[in-house]
Amino acid sequence: MAANERLKPTPIIFFCVLSIAVIGYFMGLRSPMRGTQTVPKPLDAVFSNNASPQNSDSESSVIPATNYADIATASRLRAQQWKSRFALMSSVDPLAEVKIQPGDKLAALQQRDKNRAFNGAPPTIPHPIDQKSAQACMACHGAGAKTISLRIPRMSHHFLENCTQCHVESKPKHMPATVFRENTFAGLAAPTAGPRAFAQAPPQIPHATWMRTDCMSCHGLTGLHGIRTTHPWRKNCQQCHAPSATMDQTMLTAEPKFLPGPKIEN
Repeated sequence: MAANERLKPTPIIFFCVLSIAVIGYFMGLRSPMRGTQTVPKPLDAVFSNNASPQNSDSESSVIPATNYADIATASRLRAQQWKSRFALMSSVDPLAEVKIQPGDKLAALQQRDKNRAFNGAPPTIPHPIDQKSAQACMACHGAGAKTISLRIPRMSHHFLENCTQCHVESKPKHMPATVFRENTFAGLAAPTAGPRAFAQAPPQIPHATWMRTDCMSCHGLTGLHGIRTTHPWRKNCQQCHAPSATMDQTMLTAEPKFLPGPKIEN
C-alpha cells in the first residue's frame, strides 16, 4: 500500500514542462525587439531581376525575430504579399473582349521568335528543369495559368511522355552552351495573318495545325496579348477559320475510289 501511495515522477515532469512553456510564452510577449537589424526587403524586391544574394547588403538579408503577440499579424501580412504576387488572375473574365492595337501582333511575334530556333520549331524551355518526370511539366503547362508577373502557356498538343525530346533548355545549367553543328539554315518568318476569301471573311489559319490542336493555348488567355483572339467566347475555331490546304496535307496510302456518275439517257 505504501508503494501505491508513492508519488509517481511522470505527473511532476509534465507539470514542470508545462510551467516552463507557459512562462516562456508570456516572457516572449513582454520581450521587446531591440537591435540593429533592418526591416527585411519586401517580396517585390526579393523576386526582382536585379536582386541577388551577392549584391545585397548583409544587414538587409537579416530577418528580425517576431514577438509572439505579433506572429498572427505578421503571418497574415506575409500571406497577403504572397497572394498579391502569385495569385492567379481568376477575377479576369476569360470571355471578355480583347482589344489589340496595330503594333501588338508584331511585338508578340518577335517575342515568340526569341524562344524558338526557327518558325515552326518547338519552343525552348526558358527555366531550369530536372528532367525526372513529364508530370512535372504537366503540373504547370497542362492547363496553363496567368499571374500578375508570370505567364504559363498551355500545352498545344496531346500529352506526350518525353517532353525534353522536343523541348530543350534555352540556358542549360548542366552543360555549356555550344553549337551542335554549324549550318547556314534560315527559317521562314512567322506569318502575320492568313489570307481571306473576301474582305469580311474570317482569315485562314496561316500555319500548320499539326501539334497545334489546341488553338486557345496560343490564342487564349495564357497566350501573348498580340495574338490573342478578339472573340474568345467562340470555341470551335475551325468552324470559321479553315486550315491551310498546303500546310495540312495528308498523304494517302491509296487513291480514293469514287462511285461512278449517274447514267443519263436521252
